[in-house]
Amino acid sequence: MAKINTDSWTAFKLSDIFFMSNTKSIVQKSIIPDSGTIPYVTAQAGNNGILTYIDCPSEWLDSGNCIMIGGKTLTFSYQAVSFCSNDSHNIALYLKDSTKATEPIYLFLIVALRAALSQKYSWGDSISMKRIKSESFYLPTTKSGSPDWEYMNLYMKKVLASAKDHLDCLLPVSI
Repeated sequence: MAKINTDSWTAFKLSDIFFMSNTKSIVQKSIIPDSGTIPYVTAQAGNNGILTYIDCPSEWLDSGNCIMIGGKTLTFSYQAVSFCSNDSHNIALYLKDSTKATEPIYLFLIVALRAALSQKYSWGDSISMKRIKSESFYLPTTKSGSPDWEYMNLYMKKVLASAKDHLDCLLPVSI
């Protein structure tokens, strides 16, 4: 796909776009791996942050359909379903406009967030709820100056379709 021209994008405060909360925390030594169906999400970069699936008490669940940021590692993942987290330093971001809270839009936002925050935060200088509330990131905008949700949605749908086409080419041909 062609490189996106970001020259006309506008800065938005994260706190204007998202509701934010620290995730609840169940430390790894307290879980039984593969004991259930709830994703146990960590700040690891691989496997969408999912370490295993556990039987998680409802009081420790964080709602899905959000972006989870690994607070200490600055990893980003889209969590489609409710999950349990390993660290209360992890941060869950929920779109304030829930009508825009779709997987393609969240995936687009992850890329924009990573671009804005990755140069500022790292393991030695981890992000926190206090610090993230004052951060801004750039998004495509409509002529009225609001985020261009339609553009984000359509762009990511094209990216996902292209990725699927490339992956389908890797499947063995049945004879």
